[in-house]
Amino acid sequence: MQKMLIGGHLVGAEHWVEVWDPYAQQVLDHVARGEAAHVDQAVRLAQRGAEKMRAKSLSERAHILRQVARLLHQERHSLASLLVQETGKLIHEAHIEVDRARMVFELSAEACHHPRATQFPPESFTDGASRFGFWAREPLGVVSAILAFNLPLAHAAQTTAPAIAAGNAIILKPSREAPLTVLRLGLLLHRAGVPEEALSILTGIGEEIGYTLAAHTGVNLLSFIGSREVGVTLSAGAGNKRIETELESFSVVLATESAALEEVTDAIVLCGFMMSGQSASAVQHVWVPKTRYASLVAQLIPRVESLTPGNPMDETTTLPPLINSHAVERVHAWVEEAIAQGAQQLTGGQPQTPFYMPTLLSNVPSQCKLYREAVFGPVVILHPYEALTSTLGILNALPLPYRLAVYTQNLSEAFEIARHANALSVHINDFPVLPIDPVVRGDLQEHHLCFEDMLQRIDRLSRPKYIGFGAMRLTD
Repeated sequence: MQKMLIGGHLVGAEHWVEVWDPYAQQVLDHVARGEAAHVDQAVRLAQRGAEKMRAKSLSERAHILRQVARLLHQERHSLASLLVQETGKLIHEAHIEVDRARMVFELSAEACHHPRATQFPPESFTDGASRFGFWAREPLGVVSAILAFNLPLAHAAQTTAPAIAAGNAIILKPSREAPLTVLRLGLLLHRAGVPEEALSILTGIGEEIGYTLAAHTGVNLLSFIGSREVGVTLSAGAGNKRIETELESFSVVLATESAALEEVTDAIVLCGFMMSGQSASAVQHVWVPKTRYASLVAQLIPRVESLTPGNPMDETTTLPPLINSHAVERVHAWVEEAIAQGAQQLTGGQPQTPFYMPTLLSNVPSQCKLYREAVFGPVVILHPYEALTSTLGILNALPLPYRLAVYTQNLSEAFEIARHANALSVHINDFPVLPIDPVVRGDLQEHHLCFEDMLQRIDRLSRPKYIGFGAMRLTD
């Protein structure tokens, strides 16, 4: 039975939520089911904690962040094992996630030593002679984040580390499916020196805690990772606070006539089925020239069919389970709908709970859910095409934002595709997987997409303050 972490104290609740092991299909643990009163308590404490964080020097914040990175390194194997138990991801994927979280804390510590002020020249204005001014940065106050199940530790780090560097207090709401690693991170943060009141981790049901956090006037910024529908609802109830959302998107592979099909195959197998497709970086759509389609399919099917379901702690396992049986049922329903409407099943398409066998489809109609929505499962759709120009038009008409991996040996062609593709990012002869930093985020409130590095992330978790001096005269 795992209690919530509220202002440095372990707090239980009247009711508890089961946490399941996706592979074993059994209850792994229970966590407290938080309520609105717990949100109020966490926010009140966070407001006090924000003052303590604000008072800490950049050097002190950097020290805390380095200590967290050190602790993550020390507990790398135990954290990775816990990630496998609550998310079902492969053990090597879990180790990568722990390393990613550690690097985020290291980057944030380094960013603390960069200049945080920008000079502003009032003397450039007619009435500004003899004046001097600069823009400084100060914390927002209370930063909160609602996390997804697929990368719980990495996503927690991406919010928490820059928030600490900027001098904020933090409230995290982990996914009900994967709260245990985030709770463990909270204990490490306190061990590293984060003031007790400055950190809370609220567990339970998203609908009961998430919406309360979004609407709470004591929260200055809310970050959300999850579905578009929930993101829009949270934004509508958030008032005038800052909202940052990372919502569903596609990852797309586009091969040209000159592409090396071996590289395309590698990209599809690795990125289409990593974490069983439960990632925003998982490839869902592949466009390949009609003249090379048969060759790609011939290479791809045996590679996909060789993926082995099994215990995710076993290094020989190459296909992890889905997060729960409901996910298996949903993915199968979408595949069945597509086949009923004329899609061709090339391989896979069978549920074997807790797994869904890796699936390749072609000729999927554009009105199907599989075409229009992020499947978050091990399903890849192949599209043969004739004309590159019209295909770019199809990509740009996709109903979700997309990341694009382009495979070509023609440099001018690569630049033209990159210029005309209305994509979040374009990766030439590379996987459509973004590095740890910077990250792409869609901001619903500001209606734009930004590509930001760690310094910019810290800036977004702080606010500018102008400090100016009037005319100063020398005296004898």
